[in-house]
Amino acid sequence: MLMIVLRFLHVVSGALWVGMFAFMTFFLMPAFAEAGPEGAKVQGALMRRRIPLIMPVIALVTLVTGFWLFQRLSGGAAGAFMKTPTGRAFGVGGLSALLAFVVGVIVGRPVMMRMAKLGESLPTAAPADRPGITAEMQRLRGRSAALNRVVMALLLVALTAMAVARYV
Repeated sequence: MLMIVLRFLHVVSGALWVGMFAFMTFFLMPAFAEAGPEGAKVQGALMRRRIPLIMPVIALVTLVTGFWLFQRLSGGAAGAFMKTPTGRAFGVGGLSALLAFVVGVIVGRPVMMRMAKLGESLPTAAPADRPGITAEMQRLRGRSAALNRVVMALLLVALTAMAVARYV
């Protein structure tokens, strides 16, 4: 029963993590960039819905259940399991997911939070300060987009490795 619960949590949270991140990377962030300062309103709405808190929690559930599943599948002999093609595939997937989490949370999240804070300050900023705030938001948006592409690539490696691990 524990394996069923772990696998359910791992697959569902992993699907949410990759799916939400793909939507954000390929659709939402480009739409924000196109909308310009008006996109800050939607970013604020997402912040109020606690997306910056929810996404890392979903990622953590994915990682914890994945590492637990790996430990159980290896029978406690992770070194020996890593010598098998299946073990290596799961290992590459787990490492890619862990790197995606670290890059996303430690590097990307502060950029996103700063950008959101600037967006919230824009409507009440003095007219003379708005061009500087907008320029800083554009710079941060570019950095965020680059980081999102790195995280997305790592998540796609993890997803691919997990999808084929049992068949290699």
